[in-house]
Amino acid sequence: MKKARHSLAQRVVWALTGSAALLIVVLCTVFYLAFDQMEDDMVDAVLVTEAAHLQEQLRQGQPIPRQQSQTALGAILQSWLIATPQDAALLPKPLRTLSLGMHILSPGDATWHVLVADTSAGKLYLRYDATVHEARVLEFGWIVLALGGLSIALAFVLAKWLGSLVVGPLLDLTNRLSGWAPGAPDITVRSDDEVGRLIEAFNRVQDRVEVSMAFEREFASNLGHEIRTALTAIRSDAELLQMDPALSVRGHQRLERMALHVDTISSSLASAESLSRDMPVSGTEVCVRDRIEEAWLGLEAEATRQGLIFVNDVPASLVRTLDPYALLMVVRNLIRNAVDHAAPAALVVSQADKNSIAFADNGAGIAPDALPLVFERYFSSRRRDALPVELRPESRRGLGLAIAKQVCERNGWALTVQSQQTGPHAGTVFTLRFRRDASS
Repeated sequence: MKKARHSLAQRVVWALTGSAALLIVVLCTVFYLAFDQMEDDMVDAVLVTEAAHLQEQLRQGQPIPRQQSQTALGAILQSWLIATPQDAALLPKPLRTLSLGMHILSPGDATWHVLVADTSAGKLYLRYDATVHEARVLEFGWIVLALGGLSIALAFVLAKWLGSLVVGPLLDLTNRLSGWAPGAPDITVRSDDEVGRLIEAFNRVQDRVEVSMAFEREFASNLGHEIRTALTAIRSDAELLQMDPALSVRGHQRLERMALHVDTISSSLASAESLSRDMPVSGTEVCVRDRIEEAWLGLEAEATRQGLIFVNDVPASLVRTLDPYALLMVVRNLIRNAVDHAAPAALVVSQADKNSIAFADNGAGIAPDALPLVFERYFSSRRRDALPVELRPESRRGLGLAIAKQVCERNGWALTVQSQQTGPHAGTVFTLRFRRDASS
């Protein structure tokens, strides 16, 4: 059976507690060893001081007993002066084989510090019974151990509090996502597995989003079909009416305009569908000049009222393999932008090079500080900004160039702008560059 993993909160708690415990153990060990070393150094210092005192007495000719038990420190410090082999019998047995220098012995439960030194009267043995000091060191060790355990317990409590702070936002996000996509989990997750619950909630949200997107695509497709059906009927009726010999010339013009607007609506629907797809559609051979003329016909009446003169200098030989609806949407938005912001002026569309066309107007131009923002959604900086918001056309509020830019990026094209407000070349030039593989 697979062992269950700890929850994220548990892993955070154990990681913090483990780190704190390791630090506390290291500090307690250092404190204990330092205190033990301090006690040893203090006892050794006492032995060295007493040895120097006795050697000074011998140099001054003062006799010292062969075994001197009573010192300033009492019975815990004893000394022996061994001048002959017979004097060695006075030494405790553990001291008889010691060499010169400092030694630490542990006979039974006792702890001795022994110093052996040479003097003019023989070997001097000093023994310090440090059993009491060792007991104090052991007592200090128990105190440090208790404080260390208490510190680890406090670290565990603090780690649980910090763990709740760390995991709390994750749980809040999980609960919020679960609220967005209620329903039974699609995978089995333990209640204390925060990461697993979050992944499961994300999966449900993703499923809901995919279902919603599929529903919207189906709805848009059905709506487009119904609209095209009605538009087809309108266009058929307009064509039948144009065949009436009694119809006046003005009536013919109105029916032609009606058919033209029907075609514009149909192409707009196709362009919107093309824009909503994740990938561009496969291209067909398109005469760029004809598409520009088609876009102009739908805007000619309004452009004339605004005083925009349109010149299409793109050669008929310019044929590219691309999405015709996407091209129509870009061109229509660029012409509409000239109608809204450059008129009264002249707009000349020409072939800039083999893979690009230019839309140049001689209008007022765009301010340098506004030029980098012209492709932002809802941005408008030219003539219509002088109008109050409530008087601006409801259908066009800074979206045309943003849509054109988006369509270009979706199809791998490039749309750039240059503008001057003064001088002989005042005006704005939008350059549409196709992909190199768009050439026929």
